[in-house]
Amino acid sequence: MKEQIKALSKETLIYGASTVIGRFLNFLLVPFYVNVLDPTMYGVSASMYTYMSFLGIIYTLGLEAAYFRYASRGEQETRSDREERELFSGPFLFVVVFGGLLSALIIIFAPQLAWPVFHDPKRNITPLLPGLILILRLSGIIILLDSLNVIPFAALRIDRRAKWFGVIRLTGIVMTLILNFILILGLHLGVEGIFIANLIASVTMLVMLVPTVKRRFEFSISKPVMRKLMLFGLTNVPAYLSSMMVQVIDRPIVQAFLGLAILGVYQANYRMGIIMMVFVSLFEYAWRPFFLREARTDDARARQIFSRVFTYFMVVACVGFLLLAIFLPEFLTVRLPLIHHAILRKEYSIGINIIPVVLGAYIFQGMYTNFIAGIYIQEHNKVLPFVTGLGAAVNIVTNILLIPVMGIMGAALATLFAYVAMAASLYWQAQKVYFIKYDWRRVGIVSLYVLIAFLIDYFWVGPNLHGSEKVLVKLALFALVIALLFITGFFSRGERAALKSMLQAPQSLLLAMTRGNVPEPLEETSERRQG
Repeated sequence: MKEQIKALSKETLIYGASTVIGRFLNFLLVPFYVNVLDPTMYGVSASMYTYMSFLGIIYTLGLEAAYFRYASRGEQETRSDREERELFSGPFLFVVVFGGLLSALIIIFAPQLAWPVFHDPKRNITPLLPGLILILRLSGIIILLDSLNVIPFAALRIDRRAKWFGVIRLTGIVMTLILNFILILGLHLGVEGIFIANLIASVTMLVMLVPTVKRRFEFSISKPVMRKLMLFGLTNVPAYLSSMMVQVIDRPIVQAFLGLAILGVYQANYRMGIIMMVFVSLFEYAWRPFFLREARTDDARARQIFSRVFTYFMVVACVGFLLLAIFLPEFLTVRLPLIHHAILRKEYSIGINIIPVVLGAYIFQGMYTNFIAGIYIQEHNKVLPFVTGLGAAVNIVTNILLIPVMGIMGAALATLFAYVAMAASLYWQAQKVYFIKYDWRRVGIVSLYVLIAFLIDYFWVGPNLHGSEKVLVKLALFALVIALLFITGFFSRGERAALKSMLQAPQSLLLAMTRGNVPEPLEETSERRQG
């Protein structure tokens, strides 16, 4: 069993690293984009990629999940080469034909589609039409290529070829990054350079996947197999669409009310919250295999561990929120010596106030990730479409209500409210089927300390202080919160000892973690057990 767990941990690290590195590199591209593109052109990119996110779901119709479901094998299970080919070829050919047809329609009707896709109530887009039509056509090809990559990537994961999976993904990511600089900065292609870079990277990844396709592909479709795959895949599409709405539906609504330029401002500042998203993503990659393993090992102990994990997650998330919320806006608007200007140009910095709201939204996404443990353990997955559907509905309604009144702050708040609704509804559902006694007292304490410090910074420090005095007061506020967690007895003696050992001997702790010998850090009092 240790070997299986070790292999799972290694694969999780590789899959997680490729995803997290990709998101981090996207974060690095934001300062580049906002310094070489005006807000309208960056808004064009944000708008197109939003539609591409939804179209990616339509192109594959949940067949990736279906392929995982039926192509996965147990350790002792065998399957004939013909069966393997039938399972792979059907969904791959479907994407070739169905996706190819959709992309052909996008390419042919791009001149007609440009008007509704890039509609701007604040600006006449007629002078931009040639470039917008090209972007639509490039996007149609990119979606097809990325959709064709989906089933081969799934095959690599089923075959446990995590290293090759990571190599291909990272190759595409690095190529995208390098080509963006070459095409936009070197060849001055503007926003079109973003899509050309993406196209070349997608082609490269598909070429690297050709050997995987050749091993499993044949020009035939088994109707019984395809019927089974389609039935399973289509049942997941509503949940996928709802989840995507929670993530990006605010973009087209912002565009519809405020125009492409303001959408560019919103996208640039929203992306600055990606640091918190990376933290939540890293946690999620480690969390899912962890909670399933622990629940199967010792369920009673697992529930106590899950409660403790949630408390520690909230401590790290809240402290991270405070650090980013009070210092990141300052950092983004300060003139940096190396580049001789601020990371966010003046045209973009008008939306900087939404960053703390976005950071807060990702904390609630992390809470949702914590609460999902009970749903998976008890196989109560049927509630997830309703939970994501609620999040999507809240996001759409609050965006429509708040954006005309509050502008992009309304859009950011709508996303926050959507994640709050999802976290609360999932908590309610999970507790009914798998009760966990969370330590809400301690979660409330750290949340209160952080909220008070943030409000002091937002309403008093920010507007009234300047220069080094402002930075020193911010540092004092942050240090005070950390100090309060220690001097008010928030951490137990065991937790303080564990933190001290982590600071003194991080390598020893890491070695112990990999061996599964981490000592229990808590020496819980009877009061804490009760509440």
